[in-house]
Amino acid sequence: MSEVPPAERAFLAGAERRVGRIILLSVPLGAALVAWRWDATMSLAFGFGGLLAYANYRWIVAIVDALLRAQRAKLPRGTTVKLLLPLVLLAAVLYVIFSRSLLPAAGVFAGLFLLVVGVLVEGVYEIARGARR
Repeated sequence: MSEVPPAERAFLAGAERRVGRIILLSVPLGAALVAWRWDATMSLAFGFGGLLAYANYRWIVAIVDALLRAQRAKLPRGTTVKLLLPLVLLAAVLYVIFSRSLLPAAGVFAGLFLLVVGVLVEGVYEIARGARR
């Protein structure tokens, strides 16, 4: 197995920041498009879902970093809580949305998919960068 060159390692380490930026940039752009196509309520729901997607992404990154730093079989204290908290929060938010109809569920779900968009855009960027070499 070959060692990854330092320059490539630094590039790949930046992927975490790039995905976060893509999500954050997609929230206002997507909300503007949704407001133009539908209405302000759907746009607000999309923005809320996008912010939840970003918070979920940051939690995932924090958990993975904690696990990589641990270098031992036993998980650090609080890692299990950090792992379950986003799921509980997401379930609670979705319950309130469905039971109280505060925001359109379709808009929130669309915003939640910004995490997928961020990862896909980063993947295309890395493939294109690799093809240039």
